[in-house]
Amino acid sequence: MCMVDQVFALLGWIAAFGVVIGGVIALIARFIRRDSTKYDMIFLWEHRFTLEELELDEHP
Repeated sequence: MCMVDQVFALLGWIAAFGVVIGGVIALIARFIRRDSTKYDMIFLWEHRFTLEELELDEHP
């Protein structure tokens, strides 16, 4: 096996490894994005405040 074949084989392995790692990262990111949005909505719903509590009501 000559040096050029070894280089192409190495590049192929690097590309394949990169695709696998990229796929795993994309799946993890998708799961985190969906789950955190649901959690944020639950958190906001359970921690509601009135305008008076937030002192956002307009004072005359």
